[in-house]
Amino acid sequence: MSRSLIRRLQAISIIGLLMLIAACGGGGGSGDSSAANSGSVTRLLPTIWTSEGRAVNSCVLSPGCSGNPYAPFFAAVSMAPANGATLSGVVRLEVQGNEMANIELLPANGYTPRLGVFNITGDRTFAWMDFDTTTVPNGPLNLRISAFNVPAGQPGANEIVAMPARTWTINNPPVPPAAFAATLTSAPADNAVVSGITRLEVYGSDIANAELLPASGYAPRFAVFNVSADKTIAWLDFDSRSLPDGITDLRISAFNVREGQPNATEIIAMPVRRWDLRNSTAPPPATPFVASVTIAPPHGAIVSGRTRLEVRGSGIRNVELLPATGYTPLLGTFNVSFDQTFAWLDLDTTTLPNGILEARISAFNVPAGQPGAVEIIAMPTRQWDLRH
Repeated sequence: MSRSLIRRLQAISIIGLLMLIAACGGGGGSGDSSAANSGSVTRLLPTIWTSEGRAVNSCVLSPGCSGNPYAPFFAAVSMAPANGATLSGVVRLEVQGNEMANIELLPANGYTPRLGVFNITGDRTFAWMDFDTTTVPNGPLNLRISAFNVPAGQPGANEIVAMPARTWTINNPPVPPAAFAATLTSAPADNAVVSGITRLEVYGSDIANAELLPASGYAPRFAVFNVSADKTIAWLDFDSRSLPDGITDLRISAFNVREGQPNATEIIAMPVRRWDLRNSTAPPPATPFVASVTIAPPHGAIVSGRTRLEVRGSGIRNVELLPATGYTPLLGTFNVSFDQTFAWLDLDTTTLPNGILEARISAFNVPAGQPGAVEIIAMPTRQWDLRH
C-alpha cells in the first residue's frame, strides 16, 4: 500500500472521528437541558466560541494548526450554572483551554462593569473563579465569560467568548446589619512599662470610631484609631512620648458611629489599664518596631492556589503565619526586605488540608529563634475556607 493512500485513509478516519464527536456533543449548548434544578452546574464539551457567539473549530481561530486540538489559543467554559439558573452565595466558574492570559466575567455586551477576573494556572490551560453573588444586587443578570490571549490592558488581544451570554437570577437573602462588637487584640498589659511606639489594636464588627481615653470621661482624648474600610479592625501606633513620663490610667473605647455623630453606642474594648510611661530614661529606639498587614484575604474568604500575604512597617526581623493560638505548627515564614520595612509570603494553599483554617500573622523584632522577641499581631485571627 502506498504512503499517499495510507495518509488519505488516516485523514478519512480523523474526519469520521470528529463527526462522531460533534454528533454526540451537540454543540456548545449541550448539557444545559440536563440542569433542571435551580442553580445547577453544567459541564460543557470544549466547543470554541468567537466574540460573535459563533461555535467554531479551534483551527479557525489558529491558522496553520492543521487539525491540532491543542492549537495555540482556545478556551471554553467547563463549569458554570445553566442558563436561567437561580444563584446565591459563592458559585464556582471554570474555563479550560490553552494559552489563556486573561479571563473575565463580563456583561452580555461591552466590557464594563467587569464583575470578576479568573485565576489562571501557570501552564495557562485552566482558569477558575469563585463568583460571590452577594456582591451584585438580586434579580436577573445577563453575563458572559470572555478569554483573552494577552494580560488585561495590553494591546493586540484576541477574544474568545468562552461562555456566551446566560441569564442568571441572583437571589440572596437580605443581609442583616452587622452587630456592633469590639474586642482588644493588642495592647500592653496592666501595670506594664511602656516606652516608644506601641501598637494598639481592636477587632470586631461595625466599628466606626475608636479612641484612647482617660480612665473616666472623654477629655482629654489622647489618640484616635485608624479604622479599616470593612469596620472590623481599628489600630493605633501609640507614641508614648506624646505624654509625660509616669503612671497613666487609660482605656480604649469603640463606637458604632463616627466622631461627633449622635446616637453613639460605646464598647469599652480595653477597661482601664495602668501604664508606667518611661521615655526620658530610655533612649528612643533607632527604628521603632511597627507592623500591620496590607494584603491578605478577608475573614471568611474562599482561598485556593497561591495567595499573596504582605506586612509593612519598620524594624521587622521575622514574620510568621501561625495558628489562631500558640506557635505550632508554623504555617509559613515570610520573606523580609533588607530595610526591614516589608515582608511577603506567597502562600501555597495546596500544602494545607482543605477546610476551614484559622490563622494569624505575627511579626517579631528579632530573627526566629533569638531571645527577647517582641510580638505584634499584624493580622488578628481570620478564618479562611481552603479549597483546592
